[in-house]
Amino acid sequence: MSMNFFKNLWGLIMNPNINPLSNITNLKVRHMIMQILAFLWCGVFSLYIVDSLYVFGITAIAHSLLIAAIVVTAYVFYTAKNKPQVFDGKSGKQ
Repeated sequence: MSMNFFKNLWGLIMNPNINPLSNITNLKVRHMIMQILAFLWCGVFSLYIVDSLYVFGITAIAHSLLIAAIVVTAYVFYTAKNKPQVFDGKSGKQ
């Protein structure tokens, strides 16, 4: 199996612009649903594989931090592309 197969498979599940959640037009709702699914799977793996609520807490926090970092990075990139003056300290004041 090629790397593209796994990349496409990953996108079908994890990319909300490709998976069925792409039908939800509200980006905030789509993000919240992905967050809920992340917590769901944290719980499933923690309880099923490790049989520990402690591990659930760790994985839930880790998923939250990872997703938050992705969202912050995407927002910074979006702002840099569409409103670069925000980073120049010239946001509206001349």
